Amino acid sequence: MPGKFTMNVKRGDIFRHVLAGAGGWGDPLERDPAAVLKDVRNELLSPEKAVADYGVVVDTAHWVVDAAATAKHREEIRRARGWSETPKVQWHDPVQPVRRVSAAE
Repeated sequence: MPGKFTMNVKRGDIFRHVLAGAGGWGDPLERDPAAVLKDVRNELLSPEKAVADYGVVVDTAHWVVDAAATAKHREEIRRARGWSETPKVQWHDPVQPVRRVSAAE
C-alpha cells in the first residue's frame, strides 16, 4: 500500500491500518523496569513482550516488577547477545534465551 492514497470507505466496510511503534533509542535492557510496567498496565505492551523485548518480568497478580527475575533474565539476554556495545543499527531481532522466565521463578 502506498504511503498516501485516497479510497472510498462505505458503511459496513472495515478498514484496518496497522503501524509499527517507534524504534526507541538505546538498549531496551537499560529501560527503567517501572516504565515497562506502566506500559504493561496500560496495555501498550503485553507481559510476554515485556520479557522478550525488555527483559522485564511483571507479576500481573500483584502488578509489580519481579526485580530478581528481571535482573536474571536481562543478564541471560546480554550473554546470549554477545555484544561488547550496543550496535548503532540492529538488522535482526535479538537472540532470545532458550528458556522462558515467569514471575513464579
